Amino acid sequence: MIDFIFRRRAAVSFSAVSAIAMLAVLSTGISAAVSITPAAAETVKLLKHKIRSAHFVVTALNKKGFKVNDVRRKAQVYFVKVDQGGSTAILAVDGYSAEIIGLKLLTAGQGITPKQRGSGPRRFTDITYEFGYIIRESVYESYTVVSSTEISSSEEYSFVSYAESDEVTYGEVEHDASADLDEGTAEDTNGDAEASANNDKDDGAADDAYNTNDNAGEDTGASDDAGASDDGAANDDSGATDDGASDDSGDNGGNDDGGGSDDGGGNDDGGGSDDSG
Repeated sequence: MIDFIFRRRAAVSFSAVSAIAMLAVLSTGISAAVSITPAAAETVKLLKHKIRSAHFVVTALNKKGFKVNDVRRKAQVYFVKVDQGGSTAILAVDGYSAEIIGLKLLTAGQGITPKQRGSGPRRFTDITYEFGYIIRESVYESYTVVSSTEISSSEEYSFVSYAESDEVTYGEVEHDASADLDEGTAEDTNGDAEASANNDKDDGAADDAYNTNDNAGEDTGASDDAGASDDGAANDDSGATDDGASDDSGDNGGNDDGGGSDDGGGNDDGGGSDDSG
């Protein structure tokens, strides 16, 4: 009996040790599988994109009666702090389509009553109505500052570099001439189409139609010429100027009253997600 108990305990002890050893092996294997080597990290390349210049955007907004105080950019979208009629707001303008895709009212002018988000159409109406892509002022401060030198440049287009994973995506917004800064220009249609093609995290084949040779000569790794993840500079050679992230036709699936959604994953009252995470 004693010998049986001893052998039973020994077997249990051996099984426990074997289990621990097996877990250690599995843990090591999993760690090795998920670790990212420097070589793999180098395949993430920044691609060059042709979008409307900050100069073009600022000039167009000035013509609409906005006083521009500050300009920042994330990927293909400009974020512009403006004043009009005593009110202050931040506008989101897609660099491809040159269309206002979101508005955040910071302060309302004296005697002005802000309109509730979702109470109107999914497009820009005036500075008092928040819609579309959700803008957080605290997050806005972290975006790339556009210098006065860049703003003063007379070029209508700029070439910017960013990874596809950084691209701003947002829900569908209704098209309206009052929100389109290049309405009626020869490049307007191409720009809108390009914004539509770029309004998702993986442009894939949809973006191939707008692929140009702007990145020729660059080592863009796996995300370049194959087009599977190439944002391209859609229609660069033809002067296309689209909504960058997405345009009227480029619905990211957000159901935001303003159609807007940010890239951080938070939800607004209409289903759009913001960038605050």
